[in-house]
Amino acid sequence: MCANHKMKISDQSGYTLLEGILHLAVFMLFAQVLAGIMWWLTKTESAVTDTTEIEWALFIQYVDSYITDLDSIRVNDTNSGIMIKKNHINYKVELYKDLIRKQKNWEGHEQMLLNVNSLFVELEGNALRLKVNFVNDIEKEHVFYVTYHTE
Repeated sequence: MCANHKMKISDQSGYTLLEGILHLAVFMLFAQVLAGIMWWLTKTESAVTDTTEIEWALFIQYVDSYITDLDSIRVNDTNSGIMIKKNHINYKVELYKDLIRKQKNWEGHEQMLLNVNSLFVELEGNALRLKVNFVNDIEKEHVFYVTYHTE
């Protein structure tokens, strides 16, 4: 019985250094793939859940609907808003706290664009340029063509 027992001990192979290195290499490869997948998922999620592009496109359409057939338009003194007169109704579009709002006849408060850090407005001839800096550091700019009401 003792001879058999000795034989089993001498037949068992141990965990070699080469096997350890191989297992470590496989683990490191798996960790790299997992880290890459996690980075890609994070980037994809932030791109999909960021609504800045959609909100900006809707804002542009909204503003564009107000700057055709105007009676008059002027930029305020701080270049952070415009006053529009259309069909004898006064509209004011301006930066207010962290949003761009619209007021009709200097009453009410309609939100047009949220999460805004700054708004810069410039009017040169018929070109109205709006430059917006969002709280997430995205900067957008658009130039509109202003048309006036002719009788």
